[in-house]
Amino acid sequence: MKVLKFGGTSVGDAGRIGRVADLVAARAGEGLLVVVSAMGGVTDLLLSLGSSARAKDRTAAEAALAKVGQRHVAAVEGLDLSEEAAEECRAALGRELARLGDLSTGVSLLGELSARTSDSVAAAGELLSAGLLGAALARRGADVVTLDPRDLVPTDGTHGAAVPDEEEIARRVGESVLPRIRASQVVLTGGFLGRGPDGATTTLGRGGSDYSAALLGAGLADAGAEVEAIEIWTDVDGILTADPRLVPGARLVREVSAAEAAELAFFGAKVLHPATIRPAVARGIPVVVRNTFRPEAPGTVVKAEAPGEGVRALAMRTGVAALFVSSARMLLAHGFAARVFSVFERHRVPVDVITTSEVSISITVDERAPVDALVAELSAIADVRTLRGLAVVSVVGRSLRTTPRVAAKIFGALGGINVVMISQGASETNLTFVVEGADAPEAVRRLHRELFEGKEEAG
Repeated sequence: MKVLKFGGTSVGDAGRIGRVADLVAARAGEGLLVVVSAMGGVTDLLLSLGSSARAKDRTAAEAALAKVGQRHVAAVEGLDLSEEAAEECRAALGRELARLGDLSTGVSLLGELSARTSDSVAAAGELLSAGLLGAALARRGADVVTLDPRDLVPTDGTHGAAVPDEEEIARRVGESVLPRIRASQVVLTGGFLGRGPDGATTTLGRGGSDYSAALLGAGLADAGAEVEAIEIWTDVDGILTADPRLVPGARLVREVSAAEAAELAFFGAKVLHPATIRPAVARGIPVVVRNTFRPEAPGTVVKAEAPGEGVRALAMRTGVAALFVSSARMLLAHGFAARVFSVFERHRVPVDVITTSEVSISITVDERAPVDALVAELSAIADVRTLRGLAVVSVVGRSLRTTPRVAAKIFGALGGINVVMISQGASETNLTFVVEGADAPEAVRRLHRELFEGKEEAG
């Protein structure tokens, strides 16, 4: 039994949806639960629809809604469906567009877009793509059943980043998914979505379809199924030694440990959602990253432990702000650090990189966080300075602190680049640098030349 998750680029148009349907139909006898993202770019269009409606820009909102409709109409027309199946898809699309239009009108009248409404708008992408892929699979003779992901993934009431109830997921998967797979049906559902205690649609955060796949795979295992793997199908061959857009010669990493994969995901490698690994690895289920457009490629296997030491890959995340909190009088006072971090907790802002000295605490956050509000509150207890437009560059591997010459190579490669902060995790899995955003691509390229030159693959 396997879970297959297909990302937005994999189902970006009719041709790609057909390719995925061919792949799944050919493997229908393996016992499959298929999780699908929205068509590539559709979630952004839906979020643009909401923000334009909030700004009372009806022209922009209507344009975004029209583009959503056009993308899906084109997909229906290009899938070579029977007229009956095509009409069912068009009817489902019409209902979703009408619902989105009503939501847009309401948001525009109020001039307010709640997190609850934003989740409801964003949900359309996964619901529509699941319908299209289901129709394409049925056209190929697969015995497919499409289930609403909100009925499978109960969450708390947090909108935008809901917390799933894994015990209840296992119960629901055991009742509605497992019997169907055992009856040789292909079970298909959307990712990203859940349902809160009040029945409202929730989302697991951007990229949450990976997380959905891991949660559902873990639920199958908890319900008594033997889950061989969770396969994340995307548009790259697997986890690479660096972003190929920055480093065209980036190498495939054949195996990584769960800790390494989590670090790479957290610090900017976009192949996996950061939360994906834990539910799967906790149950001994390998996560395999594979390329929809090169299914013959071996991919990357993520498991509890991977052989070898040293550097595995590089990650980069831009759009970072740093806050430098200093107070010679208060820093050594009991509870000062707790007071500083309680400010971030109150504003629900996660922190990334942390460094400390005798008189200061330096912290990085996403630049989209309410930095000004953080500064205003922190200024009551300390002096605060900020820098924006930064980037985090991370070197990820195993036993970095004790691997010979790694540190020398890293610091040598970064000569001449201004490093704002340096941090090494206690796990020895990452060595992280904060640099100016404009310098980050060059930092990655230099590090890659120094650490991976001449290697055909890593891991």
